[in-house]
Amino acid sequence: MLDLISAHRYLYFLIKNQGSIAEFEQWLYSNDELEQILGEQEYYEFISRNYKNKYAFLETEKQVYRIIQLGRFEQERLELLLNELLTLEDASRQLEIMHVLYEEYCSGYSFLRYIALTYITTSDEYKEILIEDKQKNNSYITGVRREASRLLGFFGRNEIIIEEEHEFIDHRTEKDRIEMHSIDKMLNQK
Repeated sequence: MLDLISAHRYLYFLIKNQGSIAEFEQWLYSNDELEQILGEQEYYEFISRNYKNKYAFLETEKQVYRIIQLGRFEQERLELLLNELLTLEDASRQLEIMHVLYEEYCSGYSFLRYIALTYITTSDEYKEILIEDKQKNNSYITGVRREASRLLGFFGRNEIIIEEEHEFIDHRTEKDRIEMHSIDKMLNQK
C-alpha cells in the first residue's frame, strides 16, 4: 500500500533522475489511493495534464517541487550515495558516485569538498588504473570512505540538515568543518 512518504519519494526520484513521463503517467493511473494521499486538487492537476505535451515534464516538475519536502529526499539520496561508497567494492561505480558528489559539491554542498577534490584531482588515466588494479583502488578509496563515514555521522546527529536542493543547515562546530579550513591536512591523510 502506498503512503504519503512513498508517493513523495517516487515523485522526487522521478524529477531528480529525469524519469520517464510515460512511466509516471502509468504509475499515476495504477495507484488509486493517490487521490487521497496527494489531495483532490493536486491529484486532479496531475490527471488532467496532457502527458504527450512537450512541456508535460516541466509542468510536472513544477508541481512536484511545490508539494514535496525536497530536503528530506535530497538528504536521503546523499546518504545513500555515501553509504554506497562505504560498502561497494566496484571501483567503476565508486568513481561514478564520486563524480555525482563532485557535481553536488559544485552546486552548493560545500561539506562534500574532500570527496570532490579527491575526485577532480585524479587524472582520467589514473581512474582507469584504479578500475583495473584492486589494490591501488583500495588504497585510493580509504580516505574517501573515512570522509563518507564522517559525513554520515553528521547527518545522523542532525549536524548537517538538507533544507532544499543545495541548501543546508550546518550545526557542526568550526573544528568539525575541517574540509573548509584544513583541506590540505585532509588531502594528506590519504
